[in-house]
Amino acid sequence: MSLPERLGRLRRVERIGVGGFATVWRYRDDELDSDVAVKALADNWAVRHDVRERFLEEARILRRADSDHVVRVYDIGEVDGTPYFVMSYADRGSLSTVLQEGRPVPPHRVADVLEQAAAGVTVLHRHGVIHRDLKPANLLLRSTPEGDVRVLVADLGVAKAMLHASGLTQVVGTPAYMAPEQAQGFGLDERADIHALGAVGYHLLTARLVRQGGLAAVGAASLPPAPSTIVDVPAAWDEALLRALEPDPDDRWPDVASFVGAVRRAAAATPLPAPPPPPPPDPVPDVQPDGVRGAMPRPMPDPMGAGGGVRRLPAAEATGLAEPDEGGSWLLPVVLFVVVLAVVFAGSYLLATRQLG
Repeated sequence: MSLPERLGRLRRVERIGVGGFATVWRYRDDELDSDVAVKALADNWAVRHDVRERFLEEARILRRADSDHVVRVYDIGEVDGTPYFVMSYADRGSLSTVLQEGRPVPPHRVADVLEQAAAGVTVLHRHGVIHRDLKPANLLLRSTPEGDVRVLVADLGVAKAMLHASGLTQVVGTPAYMAPEQAQGFGLDERADIHALGAVGYHLLTARLVRQGGLAAVGAASLPPAPSTIVDVPAAWDEALLRALEPDPDDRWPDVASFVGAVRRAAAATPLPAPPPPPPPDPVPDVQPDGVRGAMPRPMPDPMGAGGGVRRLPAAEATGLAEPDEGGSWLLPVVLFVVVLAVVFAGSYLLATRQLG
């Protein structure tokens, strides 16, 4: 069903998840300026009183868990015969979003995710709850005020497990992450969740599923290739993940704490990635003596340089005056001859004047 526009002071924003069992909506609390998620039981199951009670029991278990790594439940209620509960909103989606990129996740990030998820699973185990369906879609990501990302375990499948026990549903779980004993219908303990955590870690680290196929593939499960043969990681990752994925529960890590210890050792054996190179330094600006920042003047091109674009002009062209002819050495005797004639003429004139007088 579609939940109403308003649930008390909550305002409906959008539908963020839908399945055969329940639908999840995002609501806005305008008074607290925050978002919450509201999970409502599907109409076809809401008509069954026993299913509705187990659905709300899941909300009560989540409320009692009170862990930083399990979704928090703030309220439960019912509208038009459909039960719902209000819980943490995961603003960063889930691990499924990370895996959609199709690339291996860095080992230290994988270790961090597994340790956080294991912390939530451990709290559930203390309350006697086996999750049964740990998978990337049920490991939500939420931003923290410090700017980190927190992993939250969600969707316990308590009501689903009851339906399976009643023969009303198929086996609870997702084949790619499910422990073989789940597919075979054997009794489960916390080691089934350890197998699922190992399968999630394997998928993150290698970008490959542990197995393909349905329940038949789970029942005939064998160990997948070692992670170190797929990605460049130390053999300690092989030990941590492959032991968690052992088909026989007795061969797995005995408890979640042992699994986390192995993951920590694998992370410690993994070299940290090299830091990115520092950015190139900023160019040093030229500062003129008067303190004015500016560019250095461009040098003038050499007028004599080849291809300088400047042609040296001849002197006559540069000044507008004709240059003397190198052959003008005959002019001096002519001038002297004229001067001599002038002197002779002047002397003859003076002599004639005196004789007449």
